[in-house]
Amino acid sequence: MAATHYISADLACVYDRNSAPKALLTTLAWGDPVEVLETGSKFVKIGLTVFRELGDGSHEPQSVEGFILADPAKAVRPLAQNRVLKVDFVDVQQGDAAVLETPGGKVMTIDGGDNNLFARYLAARYSGTSAAQPRDIDCMLISHGDSDHSAGLASILQSEKHATANKRAFIQPRRLYHNGLVKRPDSNRKETEMLGPTAELDGALYCTDLEDDLRQTDSGEMNQIFRALQTALKTYGERGDLKVQRIEHGDDACFQFLSDNEPVPLRVQVLGPITHGVNGGKGLKFLRQPGTAPRLENESLSVEPPAHGEYSASHTINGHSVVLRFTYGKFAFLFAGDLNAESEKFLTQAHRNGELDLNSEVLKVPHHGSSDFSAAFLCAVSPAVSIVSSGDESERKEYVHPRANLMGALGKYSRLAEPLIFVTELVAFFKMVGWAAPTEANTARRFFAFERSAFGIVKLRTDGDRLMVYTNSGLAKLKEAYAFTKDATGRLVPAKVAFA
Repeated sequence: MAATHYISADLACVYDRNSAPKALLTTLAWGDPVEVLETGSKFVKIGLTVFRELGDGSHEPQSVEGFILADPAKAVRPLAQNRVLKVDFVDVQQGDAAVLETPGGKVMTIDGGDNNLFARYLAARYSGTSAAQPRDIDCMLISHGDSDHSAGLASILQSEKHATANKRAFIQPRRLYHNGLVKRPDSNRKETEMLGPTAELDGALYCTDLEDDLRQTDSGEMNQIFRALQTALKTYGERGDLKVQRIEHGDDACFQFLSDNEPVPLRVQVLGPITHGVNGGKGLKFLRQPGTAPRLENESLSVEPPAHGEYSASHTINGHSVVLRFTYGKFAFLFAGDLNAESEKFLTQAHRNGELDLNSEVLKVPHHGSSDFSAAFLCAVSPAVSIVSSGDESERKEYVHPRANLMGALGKYSRLAEPLIFVTELVAFFKMVGWAAPTEANTARRFFAFERSAFGIVKLRTDGDRLMVYTNSGLAKLKEAYAFTKDATGRLVPAKVAFA
């Protein structure tokens, strides 16, 4: 009878021993669950699902048996001993999407892009879901309501009707947290009206209409993206218990569920957005367009407010992204949404005042690598591993992300002499298909086609004492992988990646 174990090596190659020469089926990573069918002195026989390519170029899942050709003691351990926290940063082109999974199996998603790529990822990772047996998602976080972070969540619901079964993702979220700002329809509205009512305090403008349960918001006061999200939330709420809530700095207790019954406590700190008392209620400061003057070296680490331009609704909703800092054992992960220079300076000042801690080994880089950043913020974080989530799939979404000065600053302010900087679009791989016949949608001419050979995913694994990060490539055997530990002083030390 199969027994569930987990992969205990950093990377484990799984082979088909019935082929000659042995064919590599897949590579599993530290913390991945596996069904062990048999063990020998130098092998582990497991059951797994692989995706086989069909004649028409599509793929379908298939249950197979595979072999890890290594000492079982070095390759797998009983699932009850698992302490590995897993975080995947998923390429959704121009957008953000990530999944965090605890050793106990709790799942949290952070944003979801604006297309169906995140739905496809979830359908593949949690295959076999159905309307009768959806995958529980313990929490979905929307850092802010821009389409490239939130629209893809509605696509997950739409995927349930996909013609291909293995592209359907049936989920049941239990919590959804957001920053409270809702974009209005933009027809005939001033810039300062795009986020609802405002109020002035001490010469500054604040957004005062902070929504809580988005299902209760007047749909007429939502733009199209928010209305689609609201529809999806109502549907999920009708199917099961779903809590929808606005969160802000200090709402750490909202994430206590992630540590319950886990082998290593996962501490979550909500660092932003930071609200202010306004007219007896709460408000978020209306932010402005950044200045265009060149940065001076002696100003780069300043936390003084930048030169102010015009009020900007987009900079306001970005700058007040939900910012989370996860601490697991010796390592911290900072998810920074779409922060900009103005909001980063607020947080950095609070960091310098001892009101919060930005220092983290891993940084999800703000705003897809935009040039609207604060060097002082990056210096405070001092990351060893930085992940930029960006894409350039169309002219409409081309923002020249990530920017050259941002990439240089990430290297300069890293805690390592050789920092790791990943870009999701650069860890996706394509293979050339060649000239293809005209399609029904485009009968005018044939076209030259490419297809994905590897989706772009940056994968982090840690048990609290050791950190491993890796990516796939277009070749099954080729991975880019790094590992770290910490010495007695807390300094990050490179370690050898362990294979099985």
